[in-house]
Amino acid sequence: MRDFRVWWALFVFFAVLSVIVVQRGYRRWRSARDALSAAGTPARGLHALDRRVRQEGWRLASMVLSVVAMTALVFAALLGAPRGALLALRSLAVAGVAVVVWLSLRR
Repeated sequence: MRDFRVWWALFVFFAVLSVIVVQRGYRRWRSARDALSAAGTPARGLHALDRRVRQEGWRLASMVLSVVAMTALVFAALLGAPRGALLALRSLAVAGVAVVVWLSLRR
């Protein structure tokens, strides 16, 4: 496919989906953090809630990292970046997605 408009439409579509997923992750992290702060005093069940807040935070950070790396990869490829930079961005994006998947499966 040589028509750039198709690729641009796909990029915009996946960018919008990525933003929606990151927003959802942020809401999950914020609700877990709010539940932890509302609990107040340390109790037996708070350790699991604290662990969930940390896990959701890492998941959110990994999502943002992978989305930023994928966006940078698209623009770097379009601008003719060196092969090493493309490989580094690709590795960073794959690692970010792998961490998101790993943390999602740990529940």
